[in-house]
Amino acid sequence: MIGEIGRLVNFDKGILYTIKELCIRPGDTVREFISEDRRRLVKPITFLIVCSIIYNISQQFLSFEAGYIKFDVNDQIMEKIYVWLSKNYGYTNILMAIFITIWTKIFFKKYDYNHYEIYILLCFIVGISILFYTLLGIIESVANVPVLQLGLIFGIAYSTWAIGQFFDRKKKLNYLKGFLSYILGIMSSFAIFIVIGIVLGKLM
Repeated sequence: MIGEIGRLVNFDKGILYTIKELCIRPGDTVREFISEDRRRLVKPITFLIVCSIIYNISQQFLSFEAGYIKFDVNDQIMEKIYVWLSKNYGYTNILMAIFITIWTKIFFKKYDYNHYEIYILLCFIVGISILFYTLLGIIESVANVPVLQLGLIFGIAYSTWAIGQFFDRKKKLNYLKGFLSYILGIMSSFAIFIVIGIVLGKLM
């Protein structure tokens, strides 16, 4: 157990090193992880879950808004789904990354990356977005400065940059494709959640 914690907080490996590299050069870092060395970074699913846990702990202690747009409907089923999404932030992000992966594969089908490799990229990207959202939540709660809404803007901007850099930083069109992949992935995931809510509502 102590050894696992040590590997997570190691500056040359582990989560701190992973965060640093993903902030500086996300596309290059993930590409190297896939093709060369998988020992220095935290495993993608583990990274995403750890980031979600950090968010959940911070959110529970400081009570800032959940990282999702609340469903503005007078429906008990939809309200329960929103509560589930908020309380199961890690699982929800794992599911959302799947949808973004599908759209990314569609837009970048000419590149020789399979769905699993693209999903690895998205796990790292979503994890960093969660950490930034957590940081903004802490700042808003402690300093009482309304900055939390910047989280969505950062998530879109960072994901666009990271996806474009991962495939080919020199092609400007890749950044547009990255933007569309992220937006359509988020929209698709929420559309599925809404459909599930509607179906459950009719069945009940």
